Amino acid sequence: MVMRAMDRKVIRDLWHLRGQVLAIGTVVAAGIAALIMSLSTLEALDETTAAYYERYRFGDVFAWVKRAPGSVEQRIAAIPGVRTAQVRVSRFAIVDIEGFAEPVMGQFVSVPAGRQPVLNQLALRSGRLPGDDGDNEVVLNEPFAEAHNLVSGDQIVAVINGHRRELRIVGTALSPEFVYALGPGALMPDDRRFGILWMDHETLAAAYDLKGAFNSVSLDLERGANTGQVLQQLDRVLERYGGIGATAREDQLSNWFVMNEMEQLRTISMILPTIFVVISAFLTNMVLGRLVATERGQIGLMKAFGYSSTEVGLHYAKFVIGIV
Repeated sequence: MVMRAMDRKVIRDLWHLRGQVLAIGTVVAAGIAALIMSLSTLEALDETTAAYYERYRFGDVFAWVKRAPGSVEQRIAAIPGVRTAQVRVSRFAIVDIEGFAEPVMGQFVSVPAGRQPVLNQLALRSGRLPGDDGDNEVVLNEPFAEAHNLVSGDQIVAVINGHRRELRIVGTALSPEFVYALGPGALMPDDRRFGILWMDHETLAAAYDLKGAFNSVSLDLERGANTGQVLQQLDRVLERYGGIGATAREDQLSNWFVMNEMEQLRTISMILPTIFVVISAFLTNMVLGRLVATERGQIGLMKAFGYSSTEVGLHYAKFVIGIV
């Protein structure tokens, strides 16, 4: 009977202060909604990123050299902990886009003719890969193509190794290696002024006098491999060929931006709900303080009728729980 009477009083208090209670409850609900939304988004992005990297075999280690003979690939593959090694040609070139007056920089990356590379594979969005019989065929990364309204069959001009060359677009694609495509010295992606172009390996190597050689290598490591030791040994192998230092996946430019964005989301998912909770706690304390101040007489009567301090305190705690 004692608690029933107190519970009825809680309900009456909540009803009499329904406007303030509803306002505070809305703030609490907004905080909870923000927390659930942020954590759900973060979990979905984590799973999607991991699946994307695994499906298209994103490399674990990346390195660049000035020029290394193709035979070095076997020495790289023999490094303990290396499961797969893939060498390629990658160079920057000026791209001339019709109707766009500003200079455009493109990063040319070689792929095997007519098939996917072993690592850092392409997620084709339209068209096909460069074929064996297409010396001037390229695949563009999709954001760059969309920024310039380019589709399969269009032509662009690039200055490759000092020679002007007409290129035919045969497809558009995405790649886990270039989720964030940043040009040299750029702080943020600019799809109108920088793009990725994939080209047949033999054609691109011949254009840059790198036939039988390479200037870029990607590695896939075995599970449990010591990444630090692999980096050191890879640097020793490539040092004599102008190696500029190998990097692990976490330091790869695009992946670093992706992980940094997700870390920011993780931080926001903690900060934003906390702000709502603090505000709701402040408002609840203010309403509860006023309620206690106006009910001092009633509190005295409850004590006189035999209610203990614990029961009175629990009564007002239920008022707060009711709001939440």
